[in-house]
Amino acid sequence: MWTGALILATFLFLYPFAIYPVCLRLAARAKPRRRARELSPEQLPSVALVICALNEQKIIGQKVENSLALRYPKEKLRIVVISDGSTDRTAEIVAGYRGQGVELIAQPRRRGKIANLNAVLPARTEQILALSDANVLYDPDALRRLVAPFEDPDIGCVSGKVILTDSAPELDRPTSDYYSVEWMLQQESSAIYSMVGADGAMYALRRNLFRPCPNDTLIEDFIIPMSVVRQGKRTVFEPEAVGWEQGPASLREEFRRKVRIAAGAMQGLLRGNAWPVGAPLRFWFVFLSHKLLRWLSPLMGLLILILSALSVTELLSQLLVAAFVLMGSLALFRLLTGWKHPLVSAPFYFLFGQAALGWGMVKGLVGRQTVLWAKADR
Repeated sequence: MWTGALILATFLFLYPFAIYPVCLRLAARAKPRRRARELSPEQLPSVALVICALNEQKIIGQKVENSLALRYPKEKLRIVVISDGSTDRTAEIVAGYRGQGVELIAQPRRRGKIANLNAVLPARTEQILALSDANVLYDPDALRRLVAPFEDPDIGCVSGKVILTDSAPELDRPTSDYYSVEWMLQQESSAIYSMVGADGAMYALRRNLFRPCPNDTLIEDFIIPMSVVRQGKRTVFEPEAVGWEQGPASLREEFRRKVRIAAGAMQGLLRGNAWPVGAPLRFWFVFLSHKLLRWLSPLMGLLILILSALSVTELLSQLLVAAFVLMGSLALFRLLTGWKHPLVSAPFYFLFGQAALGWGMVKGLVGRQTVLWAKADR
């Protein structure tokens, strides 16, 4: 009786992780690849590099020095640092660079990243707005690579490639594997039309396409690029625009990050600004496959277990329950022993992500996730 529903639920659970990547790669092969050409200094657009910082005294000096060392025409680059109510020496350190053209906006109290972007970005006059986290160090040519795709008038937003370093030992290999797959999906979806969202640590958009978000928006690096797509422009991945960021220092930190992202996804779905209204069908294919069905995967997993319990005499139900028990046992063994073999690490990291995703979606549904990020002290 329940077999048909169980097969459908299983398909929807597996699809975004195992089936979609293959379908996307096949679809992308049919599209011609166009590489952004190197622009001369005269052809490069004016850029405001906007850096949001909260109590970043340990790295903000290095970040400003890194930004000043970018190989980009000085007359076309304005470095803007927003101190979000920092209570350490962040604003003081940045103020020391004013003589080198660095602009400091010191907010007296903490408001959150998106509230600061809403206040600052609409008044900028530069053609391109490049948004960066304070703890991300760019390759000297990263900014040139990041803005090169804007030569195509159909492109409205470009996301860079941020490589995580010094992650917690238990997360090092799984995180690396996860991002390798994500970068592949971003590149292939860019080829067929547009990727969904951007890397908040390094992305850029045309100034005239920026639309303010509600000040309590949890994942602006998804909602802002989605707004670009809703305006008929594309968001693409530029793998040659490279930066480095310190990875999560603990499982707890990574769990909180994933919960926040999931809560932001649910927030956007409920508000409607996470839906690609007016986008072409090929982007809906990417959105539904890469994001929506993945967000719903904990619900699908729970549904599979319920349907299996209702049809426990069926062979398919028994196999699925056995698979869940095996995966859970391997993950628990990894948690208790710390053994890092892929045989146990893969199930552990997958279920870890599913738990964070499920909890985050619940928090987003009931509105219990704060917009003020609990910054890790490093």
